[in-house]
Amino acid sequence: MAKVFIGVGHGGADSGAVANGLKEKDLNLAIALACRDELVRHGVTVGISRTKDEADSLAEEIKECNVFNPDYAVEIHNNAGG
Repeated sequence: MAKVFIGVGHGGADSGAVANGLKEKDLNLAIALACRDELVRHGVTVGISRTKDEADSLAEEIKECNVFNPDYAVEIHNNAGG
C-alpha cells in the first residue's frame, strides 16, 4: 500500500491568509486531518507535518517528509481572494 505525507501549511504565529473570521492555518489543519483519517481508513500509511497548531519551519517539514520517505507528498494550503 502507498505511503502519503501531508504537509500542513502555516501554523503557530504564522496564520497564513485571514478572511471572514477564518485563519488559513486552522483550515489547513482541519482539511489535513480529515484527509489523513480518510486515507488511513483505506489502508494508506500516512505521515503528517503537524496535528496541532505549532510552528515548524519549512526546512523541518521537508526533513520530516524525507525521513518518512513517502510515495506521494501533498501540501495543504488555502488562499484568500477578492
